[in-house]
Amino acid sequence: MNPKMMNQPPRINASAADTDGVYSNVFFIAASRAEFILDFARIVPGVNNPKLMSRIIVSPHRMKALVKTMESQINSYESKFGKLDSGGQTSFGFQNPAIEEVESESK
Repeated sequence: MNPKMMNQPPRINASAADTDGVYSNVFFIAASRAEFILDFARIVPGVNNPKLMSRIIVSPHRMKALVKTMESQINSYESKFGKLDSGGQTSFGFQNPAIEEVESESK
């Protein structure tokens, strides 16, 4: 296969409705030997359970490539706009005691 073809990103067919995206303010990651499952959800004040907005399932090799690409994008963002500080936050979105309790039990 031509090496130049390998370096070109694939063209993605997307309708106008698909390009709107889906807002998520919390995510969960689970892994097995064969795959990583990324659940993107939305939680709002007064609602105990987040609503699943999207589930992405990837192989471990693709997950590692995703992490590498995300690190590169974060570095690029920080070089343009300044350093991001997580402020010690391990999750994001609205604070929900029910979810925090489940997360701390799983650690």
